Amino acid sequence: MFLSVKLFFRLLRLTLLPPWPTGPRTAKRFGLLLLLVPLFLLLQAFHWIGFLLDEVLFRAYKQVEVREPLFIVGLPRSGTTFLHRVFSKDTDRFTTTRLWELLFAPSVTERKLWLGIGGLNRALGKPFTRLGRWGEKAGLGWLDVIHEVSLDDPEEDYFLLLPVFACFLLVVPFPYHEAVWRLSRFDLLPERERGPILAFYKSALQRHLFVAGPGRQLLSKNPSFTPFIRSLRTTFPDGKILCCVREPAEVVPSLLSSVREGAELFGYDVAEPRIRDRFVGMLEFFSKHALSILAEVPEDEHAFVPLNEMRKDVEKFVLGVYERFGWEAEEGFQERLKEDSQRGKDYKSRHSYSLEEFGLAEKEISLRFSDLNARFGFGGGHQ
Repeated sequence: MFLSVKLFFRLLRLTLLPPWPTGPRTAKRFGLLLLLVPLFLLLQAFHWIGFLLDEVLFRAYKQVEVREPLFIVGLPRSGTTFLHRVFSKDTDRFTTTRLWELLFAPSVTERKLWLGIGGLNRALGKPFTRLGRWGEKAGLGWLDVIHEVSLDDPEEDYFLLLPVFACFLLVVPFPYHEAVWRLSRFDLLPERERGPILAFYKSALQRHLFVAGPGRQLLSKNPSFTPFIRSLRTTFPDGKILCCVREPAEVVPSLLSSVREGAELFGYDVAEPRIRDRFVGMLEFFSKHALSILAEVPEDEHAFVPLNEMRKDVEKFVLGVYERFGWEAEEGFQERLKEDSQRGKDYKSRHSYSLEEFGLAEKEISLRFSDLNARFGFGGGHQ
């Protein structure tokens, strides 16, 4: 286990009493963590019971092959969510994780249980649906600042790593601990740390595929897996990778803006230089790492996805990916692509942000991301 329970409580202590002079020590923060941490640990305990039951009731999941998975990685806020939802509509080819199973049913046992409850709900005329929607809005509405969230939407499967405390989302409540930030340079970690995490992740994907049914490819979207690219290539040698990129002067403030609400919830300011600079350094590493590793990957196994180019003609881009990877797009999926292509052209961000509001200068960002700018012609100003 990457972060033991002992270390988890160390994270909690450092969050309540952070070592930095500017760190928050507020009653709001203490009360929130006092409420959330026991619920979080209880939920993980249920998941581990489910994992143990899987070994008794559904051992056949271990025989499932994770065949030719497609990993969507890249810079956060660069179209990964949009692209994930586009590809997820090819249900004949792909299966992908939904938020409800990531949070409540990572084990086969839990998934079977919740699917059974869902079947009963439908048989009774969906009496629990309204309650579920209310709970969804109350519990997940704050995430809309990142992107609109629904329990039934395709979502990032890095949530599957929460039971082993190796999900980078933990940086939001625990921004002061190096153990979490190390995940942002995952491929540089020693094998003794990477190995157990990758083994757990692969078993989680096998569990998903066991329930989803044989013959389908796993579709995964995780910007935070950009530093995992080399490890993913080793663990899934027939996997394909799409790496989304965008103007760095837009990516940096967009990411900081998306984290801001979560940071405020836990009582700190993401614009505080020590935290802000960690995120900027992380994005810089993502950029350089992706360019370096994917330069060694055959062209029929990866593709870069510049956001602006992709949005100009989503249909053409996606069909180009299918051709590049040797896949055939079914007619029904091609029809859905036409709708997504128009949606991509019409898209306008609801969010407003700038480098200046976080105390950053465009010249500095341009220099730090010079390799990415040179490769894709970025750095000529942004909107």
